[in-house]
Amino acid sequence: MSATFGNLRPDAALWAAQLALSQLARRISGTGFAALRENPGLLAEVDQHAAAVRDALTEISGRISAVGLAAYADGVCDSAARHGWQLPGEHAVLDWASPEWPLVRLLSVCVLAEAATVLF
Repeated sequence: MSATFGNLRPDAALWAAQLALSQLARRISGTGFAALRENPGLLAEVDQHAAAVRDALTEISGRISAVGLAAYADGVCDSAARHGWQLPGEHAVLDWASPEWPLVRLLSVCVLAEAATVLF
């Protein structure tokens, strides 16, 4: 069963998921992907987070739906916001030397979204 965004039709939910994932990527994946190439420790940490997300969201087909991945990222942001954390703005300078847990988790979502295992 795929996750949905509220009462949206499946095609609208897919469009909303793609938009949400692209907005997330625009905020963090550019500098995050560069940091992954330069920091093996961060790469290992993101790899572990990606494995946990993959395990939680993999469907019977062996793939992850874009809708499920976007809903998961939204849940991470909501949960982190309840603890005072906010997703950095689009042009924020991100500290990848010692990133907070939600930022690492969201970078792992971006890594998974880039992988061929996500159903769009």
